Amino acid sequence: MIFFAGGSTGGTARVEVFGNGVLDISQDTFATVTIGSIEGSGLVFLGGNGSFGATNLTVGNNNLSTTFSGKIQDGGNGGGTGGGSLTKIGRGKLTLSKASTYTGGTTVSNGTLLVTNRTGSATGTGAVQVNKGTLGGLGIITGAVTVGTGHSSGAIVLAGKSATAPGILTINSALTFTSRSTYQCVLNRRTPIAGEITALGVTINSGASFTFVDVGTGTLTVGTVFTVINNTSANPIFGTFSNLSDGSVFTSNGNNFQASYEGGNGNDLTLTVVP
Repeated sequence: MIFFAGGSTGGTARVEVFGNGVLDISQDTFATVTIGSIEGSGLVFLGGNGSFGATNLTVGNNNLSTTFSGKIQDGGNGGGTGGGSLTKIGRGKLTLSKASTYTGGTTVSNGTLLVTNRTGSATGTGAVQVNKGTLGGLGIITGAVTVGTGHSSGAIVLAGKSATAPGILTINSALTFTSRSTYQCVLNRRTPIAGEITALGVTINSGASFTFVDVGTGTLTVGTVFTVINNTSANPIFGTFSNLSDGSVFTSNGNNFQASYEGGNGNDLTLTVVP
């Protein structure tokens, strides 16, 4: 077990916990414990609303790219339930490949947070806020996701593992794009597959933008439809991207794509290959 207690913090420490290994910050009296990175398959305890209070774990201070396939949860030796949270900082990429249960929410402040879990929620049950950096992956998120602060640029959501490997990112709650945020949508012509976000209700505020990344080679047949936002709510998508109006046509690598915010089941964002 690795404990942070009293008024301790981790600086740029590279923390590795495997199997039944544990990182426990539930007895730390600081509201935030910062470490360099986290990796392995063990357990992380964030504390809770008890005698020590819930703690935020801030990860990324050493700018490394790591994968954590364990479980992040509230509680620990310090007791308490509810309120533990996670913040991603630094230039590196943190991949969360399994489900976690912490409840206090997730913040992306820099770098990349990638979710690749197949069950549950990689980011626990709380909301996800992307202030700056990239939220991506082809996993599942339970809480509502807000991309951007509305005041500054640099907040991106990407469906897939990278700007060359698109996939489906599933959000089981609402998705909101604030002003100056970006949806980076990747099309791989070799497959051909385009990135797709599935969300339970979508709001696109004025000033949010759409970036189309067209990679690989291959000819696309006229009439091919790519669903890039699958809105599982019965309500229509609210708003449009500032550079992708409803019905507009843009050209990429010799193909024309027409946008529709009433595609799919009538309330999805689709791109159709047109003459």
